[in-house]
Amino acid sequence: MLLLTVTAMVSYLCYVRGEQNPYARYVAGGYSIIDRWALQDTPDQELFEGAMQGMVSVLQKRGDEHSLFINEEQRDIFREELTQEFGGIGVRIRQLGDPPQLTIVGPPEPGTPAFDADIRSGDRIVALDGKPTANMEMIEVLKIMRGTAGQQVVLSITHQGEETVHEIALTRAVITVESIRGDLRQPDGTWLFQLESDLRIGYLRITSFGDKTEEELAKALDLLCGPAAKNRVEALILDVRDNYGGALDAAVGISDLFLRAGLPIVSTRGRDQVTRDRFVSTGSGGYTTQPLAILINHNSASAAEILAACLQDYNRAVVIGQRSFGKGTVQRLVRIESGRSLLKLTSATYWRPSGKNIHRMPGDSDTDPWGVSPNEGFQVVLDDKEYLEWRHYRRRRDLIGNSDQSPLAMQIDKEDGKPPESYVDRAFEKARDYLAATLDQ
Repeated sequence: MLLLTVTAMVSYLCYVRGEQNPYARYVAGGYSIIDRWALQDTPDQELFEGAMQGMVSVLQKRGDEHSLFINEEQRDIFREELTQEFGGIGVRIRQLGDPPQLTIVGPPEPGTPAFDADIRSGDRIVALDGKPTANMEMIEVLKIMRGTAGQQVVLSITHQGEETVHEIALTRAVITVESIRGDLRQPDGTWLFQLESDLRIGYLRITSFGDKTEEELAKALDLLCGPAAKNRVEALILDVRDNYGGALDAAVGISDLFLRAGLPIVSTRGRDQVTRDRFVSTGSGGYTTQPLAILINHNSASAAEILAACLQDYNRAVVIGQRSFGKGTVQRLVRIESGRSLLKLTSATYWRPSGKNIHRMPGDSDTDPWGVSPNEGFQVVLDDKEYLEWRHYRRRRDLIGNSDQSPLAMQIDKEDGKPPESYVDRAFEKARDYLAATLDQ
């Protein structure tokens, strides 16, 4: 499977390269000298990680801001973002309050271990496996809460308005991280994908591009447009605002859902500018006629830009919002230390069907053709204050829906800043109005 981050075994190639390049021997020699003579007896692992970080920092100084060394401590969390799976209990958590306390936000996910336990939105987690959570870093929290499915973790919690500590033992299960969301959760935990203000229009937020994203979106589309749909929608909004990207396969597969056969979706080129890979639509998606609007903003990047650029180039969708980030590079994920650590290495650029490079190069100005820009007449630019209001509005609806008076709602409003009562998501409104007018023609 080819990803923006492509898993690769290159140990042998690195060995051959080391035999040909004297600098590989110099690095090994420098390590030996430090290991033998340095006054500080530094662990080998720390020296290795320092060398890897140093080499990556050179790439970053030369303009490659996306290459990254991922050590063993960070590896599993990084992989979970791509696979959309981990061993856990099914709750969302945040540090809330003064002093910050580990808090469960929103109800437990249906079908997870926490769903069947006496765990409620707003509960405070005071200890994990007997370890107090006060002043605990979030990465340490996640290392304890997540783990091998089938193993147990003990939560010490207090319910809102109570002081009694309850010990709840939960057996971890495989938790699937959703990447397709609607506008509002329904009481049964599922998302509402149809606009209440216009049932003809479906609304699908793609929050990341992972291994399961294409399958998730296909299921949601079937609910909205398939033969068994109760109120079949006639048009769709795809929202990739604040979507930082992910798997190239997912971006290609999702683009293919909306295109007729034989259309180039995206191509990649190496540093020699020779095309390496070219992806073409199959026409098997079945959603080639519904009017589409895609919402983007300045944080829409990578795979999100591939989708928006492809559908825009074929006039398959109108793009609404703000110019995208401009990340048009492919990262190859290389296993280091027999897989204990990873090197995320930029190895190619990708190009939209029109032949333009999406990537914003170092030194590019606003007049250069990077990223994806909204269609003419569909630009919705948010200043910093408006952007924060939108983020708070969106996060609030995801966590607590329309609730205004619950203690948790008031705590979140205190932490994030409650959006104005008259708040309007202008890009969303423009997309809805455009599609409604198109359907009315």
